[in-house]
Order: sequence, then structure tokens, then C-alpha cells
Amino acid sequence: MKKSFLTFLALLITLAIFAQKSSNVAINTDGSLPDKSAMLDVKSTNMGMLFPRMTETQRNSLSSPATGLLIYNTTSNLFNYYSGGSWCKIEGTVVSSTTGSTAPGGGVSMSVGADVVADKSAMLDVSSTTKGVLIPRTLPQSISSPAAGLIIFNTSTNKINYYNGSQWKTVCSISTGTAGASTSQTSAGFAINSSGEAPAPSAVLDIQSTDKGLLVPRMNEWDKNAILPTAGLIIYNTFANTLQFWNGSKWMRLNEAPVTPTSGTHSPSPTEITWNWNTAQEASGYKWNTSDNYATATDMGGSTSKTETGLTNGTSYTRYVWAYNSCSNSQVLILTATAQFVCGSSSINVNHVAGSVAPETKSVTYGTVTNIPGETSKCWITRNLGASQQASGVNDKSEASAGWYWQFNRKQGFKQDGSPKSAWIPSPGGKTGIVESSDWTSGNDPCTIELGAGWRIPTRSEWENVKNSGNWKDWNGPWNSGLRLHGALCLWYGSGVIESWYSNEGGTYWSSSQIYPKYGIQLMFYSAGCQVWTGLGYTKTDGYSVRCIK
Repeated sequence: MKKSFLTFLALLITLAIFAQKSSNVAINTDGSLPDKSAMLDVKSTNMGMLFPRMTETQRNSLSSPATGLLIYNTTSNLFNYYSGGSWCKIEGTVVSSTTGSTAPGGGVSMSVGADVVADKSAMLDVSSTTKGVLIPRTLPQSISSPAAGLIIFNTSTNKINYYNGSQWKTVCSISTGTAGASTSQTSAGFAINSSGEAPAPSAVLDIQSTDKGLLVPRMNEWDKNAILPTAGLIIYNTFANTLQFWNGSKWMRLNEAPVTPTSGTHSPSPTEITWNWNTAQEASGYKWNTSDNYATATDMGGSTSKTETGLTNGTSYTRYVWAYNSCSNSQVLILTATAQFVCGSSSINVNHVAGSVAPETKSVTYGTVTNIPGETSKCWITRNLGASQQASGVNDKSEASAGWYWQFNRKQGFKQDGSPKSAWIPSPGGKTGIVESSDWTSGNDPCTIELGAGWRIPTRSEWENVKNSGNWKDWNGPWNSGLRLHGALCLWYGSGVIESWYSNEGGTYWSSSQIYPKYGIQLMFYSAGCQVWTGLGYTKTDGYSVRCIK
């Protein structure tokens, strides 16, 4: 069997390595040692690696193909591998059609039978129409410190995996529906292993290892585009961190199955959990299930959130999520959470019903926040009571952001609608309408009534604590805090319409504390100031916003 000088030299080196039972082999022109994670490390910046090229008919006639056998199908111009039960095609996406010039010289040729000179674009050219290449068959977790571009056949999933420098990725494949031929075949090829085993009969090159992979030439985008490639040439693009091959007319990126999503922050409540997960690379959609069964999972489309209701307070739940695309799905993501209220991550869903407290019927979801400076142990809602949306800015005057307004120690809320409230003024003059020596009672507290036990209007000291700890000097302090308090104006006692006590701007929020029988204490802020008001002039008859605390 005639070989080129490089081929002959490479084989001598290989034989010497086998005799010493070395663990890995390098093919390069700079004399560098192979990466410790690679059983075969083919290195170049101007040549790729060629796997056996054959037609679909020739592929189908391969006798008893080994699981993991890899070839380049010249009929479809796609890579194929044998999964153990059928041939699978590896799909590709066009990335470039740029080519350069033929690289000088040639690399190592491996063939059985006729003498084959290595293609000038290949550092390693494995030629055969009757055998394929077996890459290391192992598991990703068996390889410590994998190199970027390392390729293995995953014996758990029966799919090809490669390491992109930060995570293992699964090459997307689709069964062709063709099973391997079952005839016998003589072992004749090259083996790279540390056990001295002969190559599998179906492989012209059989690389065996349980803790190492295969490294193909690694190069950047500019190096790749300088090659005049041959169909089937494969490289690892260090710029894009993907495996790419030349299909005869274009550079193709090997399509990938989506990576497994990562867990997001779930939002539990006593009877429901909103499950959240993060987007996954290569995913076109997601599936969610209460059991570890992809086939029966609920298709969530592109949504990365699922709200589950009817749960039992204090019970821990486990749920399952997969990412998918047109050809495959990811490994399962396991989610766990307990159905209970957790301030900061749980929301409160309230169905307000028009009556003695709510001025209208509507459903509102209130976010929650904790660790507010000055009152770090307390839980707050993040929008005004009755507000159907978060304010868009500190001076947002919209009804949807403002929520409802209350007189001091009164259950009934009022909605901003632009018309005077005839019932708003309990007696002529208005200013003497509410005179009672009492703080806000729990029986009249709209926070308690609408949100549930434990929720209430903040006290004077609580407002003072957060104002002083947050160093609130004007309305930017409350707005930039975790509470996102904004200038929702007020319902003025004299007219019953939306007004303000300072240049038609600012916000006023009730505390549950009174200062005199006619006057309650409020947090007040505007563009030029912020204070907890304890003086005269702002009566219990005025209608101010309410923010709830627990």
C-alpha cells in the first residue's frame, strides 16, 4: 500500500504511540502536543478535516455499521451518522459561500485499498466508500476540561455532541428511516486507542476513548474563508463557536438541538405558582408538564412562563420543561417551588368587586417588594391600591396608574373620572366633614378588606422611616425607590375632582395615623420637596392614594 511521506510518517508515529499505549494522538505541522481532552487532535488554521465521502447507496450498503459511525453523504451533501438503529442526517444552515485559494501541500491520508493522496484542503483526509469514521463514544460528564470544538458520540442520547467553550451542545439530527445493512465486513483500517484493540469492521478510522473526544481543525472566520474547500470538509469556527462544513457550494453550520433552559425566578402564592424559565439557544418553543414526559407535555409556544392554579398552601411541587426546535428537544429542566406567599417574588391577584370599598369591578395583579430601607422586614405592594398598571413616570397622572382615593378612616374608595363627586362632601363646607378622634381602624382599612389579613395602610412612623432612610428630598426619592411611588395627585375636599396642592403635581399617600380629630398624617412629595405632613391644612375629608404594607 503506497503512502505519501507524511502518511507514512504519521503511521509510524501512530504505531509507536500504540506500542507505548499512549492516550492521544496529534496531527499538525507545528509539533504541538494533543489537547489532553482529545484522543485525536487534528490542528490547522488553513486546512480542515475530511471524513469518508460516499453516496447514499454506498452508505446503505455499509455492513453492520457501528453505533456512532460518521460519514459525509455526497448525495445529500450532509453528514450522516449511525445511531445504532438507523442512519441519521445532520442538518445544516448556510453561513457563507466565501472560498479562498488551495492551501499549499497536503496533510495525512488514511485509506484502505487504493492509494489516496490527501486533499490539499484537509489536514487529515480519511477516504473510503465502504467504511466510515468512529469518533469517541462516551458521555460529556466523563471528560474533564474539554477543549472548545471537542466532538464525541453521546452514548446516552445516541447523538453527536460538541463543546463550544462553555457548554456541551447537541448536533441536530433527523432519522432518514434507513437501517444499516446487516452483512459482515472485514476489519481493515486504523485504530487510535490505548487498549490495542483493532478497528471496528465498519470504520476506516476508529477512535476509542471513554474520557476523551475528537478535535477537528480550529480556525477563525478569516482563516476559514481563505480555504478552497472540498465537499465534506469540516472545521470548528472559533469566531462563531460552531462546527461548520463545506457542502460543495456553501459553508454550512451544523444545526443544533436547543440547549436545556435554565430556571427563572418563580412567583408562588398560597394557591398558585407562576413558573418561569429563561430562553434557550436554538429554541423555537417550550413544553411544560407536571410529569417527566415530553410526549404529553403542554406546548407553551414561545412563552417562558406558566401559571398553575388550584394548588395547596405549603406544598412543594416539581415540574418539567423542555426547549424544542424543528428537529429535536433539549434535555429536561426540573423546576421546584412551594405554593406559599414569598414577598418579592409572589404577586397578589385580586378580583375587586364594586361595592362599599372598591368603586368598580376589575381584576388587578399587585407585585410585591421587601427590603425597603427603613422597613426592611415589611412587605409592600408595588403600585397603588386599585391601580391596574405600574406608573410610567413620576408625573404619570393617568387613572390606570393612580388607582383609587380614600378619605381618612373610610372604606369607600373613589375613582378618578373627571366628574365631581356629589357624595364626596359630607356636609356644606366640606372641611368639617370628618371629625373623629381615631386612627384608621382595621374594620375600615381597604388594604385589609381587599388584599386579606395582615395587609394594612402604613403608620406614620413607617412612612417616616422609609423617607429618612431613603433620604427622600423630593419626588425623585419615592419614585426611584423600590416602592415606585409617583405623583398621583388627590381628590380635593372642596370640589371632589382631581387636583393638587402644589402646581398640579405631586403625590399624597395616607398613613393610618391621625394628628388631630380633623386631620390625618400623610406622606407628601412633589418636584421640590418631600415630607411626612403632621401640620394643619390637609383634612381627613380629602381623598388620597393608598399603598398597602404587611
